[in-house]
Amino acid sequence: MQKMKGLDLPDNIFNWLTSYFSNRGHTTKLHIVHNVVSLVAFINVSIIHGSVIGPPSYVVPASDLHPSHTDNHLLKYADDTYLLVGSSNIASLAAEYDRVKTWAFNNNLRLNLSNTREMVIYRNKPSFDPLGPSTLAGAERVGSMRVLGVEVGANLSVGAHLNVILSNSASSIHALHMLRTHGLPQQQL
Repeated sequence: MQKMKGLDLPDNIFNWLTSYFSNRGHTTKLHIVHNVVSLVAFINVSIIHGSVIGPPSYVVPASDLHPSHTDNHLLKYADDTYLLVGSSNIASLAAEYDRVKTWAFNNNLRLNLSNTREMVIYRNKPSFDPLGPSTLAGAERVGSMRVLGVEVGANLSVGAHLNVILSNSASSIHALHMLRTHGLPQQQL
């Protein structure tokens, strides 16, 4: 909310946002165990996924997160951040990554290390193994990653995305075939 204060928001909107983010509670209800409900856990940090205010609740606080090197880029959408470092600046990668981790800590946010990926993008086959060990502590080096619903491959071709689509389609067709084999009527299929 400290960073929201810097915006030119009408008082009623700022007060509504403050109320919305204050003392947010979460409970879990288990229907299979006779409607057992957990105690309320209060959550005063993080991004509220699935809400209209979720993306701005990250983008506004992250507005002061910038790369150290002018040729590097940080792209932010909802609660995802992409750090782009060119080959001419590869020596700055570790420092940029540490800067993002420090910024997150100072802003009461936590990097999800299980979702932290490193991908080497190349035009021609590189002289090194692009799937070798990651240069970032805690990150996994991958040959493709999902960016805003699109699978992007290290060579920037459409092949990685097509593979995901074809794999998902094959799984669905197999599931329908199995259901038909076990007698599910055509109309329900």
